[in-house]
Amino acid sequence: MPDWSYRTILRPVMLAMGPERARRLAAGTLRTVSRLPLGRQAIDFLGHMRADPRLRTPFGATTLAGPIALGAMIDPAGEAVGALERFGVGLIEVGPIGLRGNNAAPEWLVDLQSRTITDRSPGVIVGVDEVAANLARANPTVPVCVRIAETEESAVREIVERLRAYAAFFVTDANVEGAVRLRWLRGADVEERVRAIRAENPDALIVAGGVTEPADARRLLDAGANVAAVDAGLVCSGPGLVKRCNEALLSTMPAPPPPEPLSLDAARSAWFWALLLGVSMFAGGLLAFAIASTRIVLPYDERMAGLTRAMIEALNPRLLPFMAHDRVSLAGTMMSVGIFYVALAWFGIRRGEHWAHVTVLVSAIVGFFSFFFFLGFGYFDPFHAFVTAILTQFTLLCMVMPLSPRQPAVAEWRETPEWRRGQWGQLTFIVIGFALTGAGAMISIIGMTSVFVETDLQFMRTTAAHLRHSFEHLIPLVAHDRAALGGMLIANGVTVWLAAQWGFRAGARWLWTALAWGGNVAFAAATIVHVVVGYGALLHLTPAILGWVAWNVALLLTRGWLTGQAAVTFPIAVSRSSSS
Repeated sequence: MPDWSYRTILRPVMLAMGPERARRLAAGTLRTVSRLPLGRQAIDFLGHMRADPRLRTPFGATTLAGPIALGAMIDPAGEAVGALERFGVGLIEVGPIGLRGNNAAPEWLVDLQSRTITDRSPGVIVGVDEVAANLARANPTVPVCVRIAETEESAVREIVERLRAYAAFFVTDANVEGAVRLRWLRGADVEERVRAIRAENPDALIVAGGVTEPADARRLLDAGANVAAVDAGLVCSGPGLVKRCNEALLSTMPAPPPPEPLSLDAARSAWFWALLLGVSMFAGGLLAFAIASTRIVLPYDERMAGLTRAMIEALNPRLLPFMAHDRVSLAGTMMSVGIFYVALAWFGIRRGEHWAHVTVLVSAIVGFFSFFFFLGFGYFDPFHAFVTAILTQFTLLCMVMPLSPRQPAVAEWRETPEWRRGQWGQLTFIVIGFALTGAGAMISIIGMTSVFVETDLQFMRTTAAHLRHSFEHLIPLVAHDRAALGGMLIANGVTVWLAAQWGFRAGARWLWTALAWGGNVAFAAATIVHVVVGYGALLHLTPAILGWVAWNVALLLTRGWLTGQAAVTFPIAVSRSSSS
């Protein structure tokens, strides 16, 4: 449940279900996913939420992966710990825990305006056996803190002994030998209480709760807390809150050296080869566009078909315009992908953004395998094979060369109207990415099977049987064009989907600009060529027009967020010495 789906659609739906029912559904779903083969890896891949290594935080005798903890409100029994540890947290709380659970159901009152959740029930207590079983199965890699509800020392000692193998810290008033205790503060006046405790005990381990936006985390850490905790904020602000806190805090760290300039020395870095990949893709798209707009077919196409260009035109004057519409659409898509790769290489990978690196690699590998879509038709395009061979080498070098040091992002300390509006635009781009991927798969399947759809035949005023009989050797050529277009659309869709899912943040003006140019180039080429050749079938053209409109609506929705040059001013100076 990323922010772009949670804040737009899922939060209203889940709160309408009832907060506790929604909590159970969310925890159960996360538990199931984390227990699937490669389920945790899938969460990592889709979320890219792990904390940057520079955020590692000393905490007693332990070093946490980051300074943000997750409170027990979402998952008191620890059933979804295996998934929640992938959210970028450094510490996870479970509980309150007793020797036996009380089977109480919380009565949550959610106030989105103040971003608070009040439990009007007497209080939920989870049994120690249930928690032990969940933690044993999850085997979490993130330290777990156990909040103990029992007050009698013997009961506390029994719980500590039962959970010692799974828990690194305990929250309890009892003094039990071997149990590392910490202060986990929540409720009113947390910041003032943190300052008071820190002044009294400089070595205290303090976790301060109540984070609903990154600015809260920074205030609590500056007040002296070792760790700031997200609890109700995950429900009110969204599952991406931990990641947003980490990103904002990372912006306060000393910056690495600036990105390296373009030179031959840059060939030792991944971004250089991704840049060449993008430039080559764009140049190939320009060349393909020039050919498709003039001659349409090349001499080796004519030799393969056994027909000259003039013969094809004489046999069916609409066949060449039909081929032109496929090839121009392919060229526009290639130029679009090239624009995306160049932007991702220069502004993303060169600045150490791992998500940009993965986006280019996944998209390029998908595009490489699409080369084999049309081989079953017996047609080998030497130009396509040459380009694929060159681009594959660039892709492999991009894969094995190291990333550059990561540059700090623009901090987003508070939710802004631009951010909230941008979630709808982000959702729209991701839907379009999926749609392009699906459309590409469908076109590829058509190219590998029937080759033509009904509107194609109506435009050419012929039948499939007549084409196969009269143009037997030309059909593989058309099939090649369709399958190649489908494969390139898949690569384009994957790029849009992953870039929108991982790369949207304040200050990413370069990504917004790349989407504006790349998307409009592709949609313009695909739409205008239909008008030029006279292929105006409404059923055929409507998806492209609707996609073009949706694309520009998404650009409008995300413009204020992505093109923002600076974060909201945060007046408090960073001082982490007292908290570490």
